[in-house]
Amino acid sequence: MHGMDEQLERRAARNEVLFRETNEAIERGQWPDDPDKVVRFRCECSRLNCNLPVEVSLAEYERVRRSPRRFLVCVGHEVPELETVVDRAGEHVLVVEKQEVAGEIAAATDPRA
Repeated sequence: MHGMDEQLERRAARNEVLFRETNEAIERGQWPDDPDKVVRFRCECSRLNCNLPVEVSLAEYERVRRSPRRFLVCVGHEVPELETVVDRAGEHVLVVEKQEVAGEIAAATDPRA
């Protein structure tokens, strides 16, 4: 861990998991026959009061969801103490991969596991 206490890291990870669950519900409400359709999901950052949208195609969302440690966040919402930026999913959207405790929590709570 790089300067973030473990209790704070766990709390931040739980926030991210809640936002992922919200996005999973949004995806379930979409027709699966149009993978290129752009959908407005919720930023999955650790900020509890964040309500910013992230817009990605259903195919891109599925690509991110292949790893239980990966999340979609707005540019500028990444937290280097918790995650590593691994890709971009659009002009204003990053794909981050949770590390250490946050990654363990993300994997353990994956709704697709």
